[in-house]
Amino acid sequence: MKPWTEKEVLHLLGRASFSATPGEVDRCLKLGREETVRRLTSGQPLADGAASALAFSEVKADDKPLIVTGVGDQQTYWLYRMVASPTPLVEKMTLFWHGHFASSQYKVSDIKLMVRQNDLFRQHALGSFRKLTEEIGQDPAMMLYLDSYTNQKGSPNENYAREMMELFTLGIGNYTEQDVKEAARSLTGWSYNRKTDIVQYQEARHDAGHKVFLGEAGYFDSADVVRVVFKQAALPKFLATKLLQYFAAENPPDAWIDRVARNIAKMPTIGDVLYDLFASDEFYEEAYRLSLVKNPAEYVAGTMRTLGLPLTAVFRASMGLMGMELYAPPDVSGWKGGASWLATSRLIARYQFAEKVAKRVTEDQLQSLAPQGVQAGPEAYVEGCRRGVGLAPLGKNTMNVLTQYAAETIVSSKKPAVGKRSLLQLLLISPEAQMK
Repeated sequence: MKPWTEKEVLHLLGRASFSATPGEVDRCLKLGREETVRRLTSGQPLADGAASALAFSEVKADDKPLIVTGVGDQQTYWLYRMVASPTPLVEKMTLFWHGHFASSQYKVSDIKLMVRQNDLFRQHALGSFRKLTEEIGQDPAMMLYLDSYTNQKGSPNENYAREMMELFTLGIGNYTEQDVKEAARSLTGWSYNRKTDIVQYQEARHDAGHKVFLGEAGYFDSADVVRVVFKQAALPKFLATKLLQYFAAENPPDAWIDRVARNIAKMPTIGDVLYDLFASDEFYEEAYRLSLVKNPAEYVAGTMRTLGLPLTAVFRASMGLMGMELYAPPDVSGWKGGASWLATSRLIARYQFAEKVAKRVTEDQLQSLAPQGVQAGPEAYVEGCRRGVGLAPLGKNTMNVLTQYAAETIVSSKKPAVGKRSLLQLLLISPEAQMK
């Protein structure tokens, strides 16, 4: 087993959490790799007795109560949960499922349904992928987003059937157009009434005829569609690839995909699959460290967590400018991710966010990043700031530039407070701060 040092802890929490405070790093070092991973993947707090996130009605942003019907306020509250949850991997997987089973408020036009779907993702975050797939088919937001509420005998709507196989379970090339048609017929009968807010199955709307779907024949319904899909060999490999790209490597080796796929096929929960992933030596190999671009939620929530910044709609809006508006993925395929997060306009939004953070941190927060020595040198200021915002050790070039800056603006300056704020801003826009 590989060593368990600050570097490994920061790598794990950068992927399975929203960054890490110095206290969390120290706690995980004491727990050890296996216990840290066990707690994360079982949805347990890393700290014994950690407080749960506050309920929506108890949270304020900019010192004002949140309004339950406000789209922006619901987005702000989810950002709060990412920052405050004692079980960060649950929130990380909730975000993963939101991008995987993508629906958008811009079409659904009912934030309470989007929040309900979000709660469904949270409920099954580390649980059974099959159970979540079964339930998402009758989720009101999904039914409205992909028009499956109109799917009935005689005029089947193929949207959900197609996306379920292409984007949710199997991937392109593992089904035919005829399979889409037969799945759509099998899925008929379910409807959603906006006025009554009721999802119901109506026998008269269901096509009870004979179907041939993915090589099996029968008088199939929606449960049969899920059953047959989950028998396909393509499904575990499809999900394994997405999980590895989200947590481990942009281009994971085939052997790694195959191993995770085997676990998906035989293990009962996603938590079990992720335990094996995060406990493996391969996950911590040097080639995979700082190899993925942080998405805007990771960048913003991580900065807020480590610095202890108060909740504000300004930071939620910053996420949108960076390309990630919660409850509003760009299309049914979710967010593209990867290098697209660093497109010019989005990178500028990150720089602007870093500037806002540097202006908003209090003197006490700045002091907490400073080394505790009267004769501290510039390297100590950079290292204290780096640890304080949960970044992995800096590259040589970044360290040299920031050390020189700290020497000129903090150690040798008559106004070191200004230099400390600027150092924090520069650190947050460094190449290392964009990566995980």
